[in-house]
Amino acid sequence: MVLDKEQAEQIRKQLLAQIAKLPKEQQGDLKEQIEEATPAELEEFIKQSQGQGQGGKCIFCEIIAGKIDSIKVYEDNDIVALMEIMPASKGHILVIPRQHFQFIQEIPDKILQKLLYFVKVTTPILTQILDAKAISIYIPQGVLAGQRIQHFVINLIPRYESDGLAFDWEHKKTETKDLEAIAEKIRKATQGEVRKGIVEEQEKYEKQKKVAIESEADKMVKRKGKRMP
Repeated sequence: MVLDKEQAEQIRKQLLAQIAKLPKEQQGDLKEQIEEATPAELEEFIKQSQGQGQGGKCIFCEIIAGKIDSIKVYEDNDIVALMEIMPASKGHILVIPRQHFQFIQEIPDKILQKLLYFVKVTTPILTQILDAKAISIYIPQGVLAGQRIQHFVINLIPRYESDGLAFDWEHKKTETKDLEAIAEKIRKATQGEVRKGIVEEQEKYEKQKKVAIESEADKMVKRKGKRMP
């Protein structure tokens, strides 16, 4: 399916922005090719460059398999964190699951929790050791959102004074009735599933907490029993 005009222009703009970050000697004729490309040509370019290495394989999967060199900062059976080789800023880290998932909704809860926990504990560490002023946490989902590789990734991007990075958009005034109409659609589509998930997670937490308390109580009783003459 060929991109429509609006989609093509959004992608063209994103590609040109990425090309502008490359050294002049690496840009070559690429900038001109993107500027003059038709929607069909842009779509083909995206297909060829979206995370595909030799043989059409996912670059992140190739890295995880050890077929492409990388600088890892953490890895276990489920997740890997590595340095971005073309960083948006000093200390830019990519956090990815070992298994190939493109979107967040595809990831099993156990692995997603581990990914988010890594982000939680690493964010303040990056801020401290790199003397960064803030951290941008960026998760692109789909081509138009900037997902260049079809493998889920969390970008941890340290922010510095005058780093030139722009995570902003035009704040368009919207009628309250229009916002309410959209909100109502979202509520109807998600409320049951979201509420159920939250209740299940809370019950799981309370159960684990109860087990932990009972376990600690048993230990205390045993310790006291051993001290009795």
